[in-house]
Amino acid sequence: MAYDPEKYREKREKVLGIKKRGIGFGTLAAIVSLLVVAGLGAVTVPRAVSYMATRNLDDAIFKLESGASWPKTAISELSAMEGVKQIVQDKNGSRLVVTYDHRKVKTDAVIEGFVRQDLKVTLLNEINHRQHRTTMENEEEDGEAP
Repeated sequence: MAYDPEKYREKREKVLGIKKRGIGFGTLAAIVSLLVVAGLGAVTVPRAVSYMATRNLDDAIFKLESGASWPKTAISELSAMEGVKQIVQDKNGSRLVVTYDHRKVKTDAVIEGFVRQDLKVTLLNEINHRQHRTTMENEEEDGEAP
């Protein structure tokens, strides 16, 4: 009869003092690797998704030359333009921030929309949407609301 090492395995381990403790190195390495990858994914994936959603957006800041507040018809007509994503007025109602997809519409087309409505506007600034949003968040944290 051939010797079967598994038959007396427990007795051998008991005599030699081998005790099974915890988890093996391979299992521990796999768990640590999984935690590192999941942590990096949790940090980078939301930023990548946010970047992909806003990479083609620009902001144009306009002001009426008369200094009056913006008429509601101008805002509604402008928001109906293809490529315009968002229109926001400042607290005073004097400035208008138009967020648009620069692949579909240009600033000139937005200005032409104002001209059709007989509004004289001044383009104050044209800036990347992510950069503008970051600037606004920093100003809110510092208490410098526009």
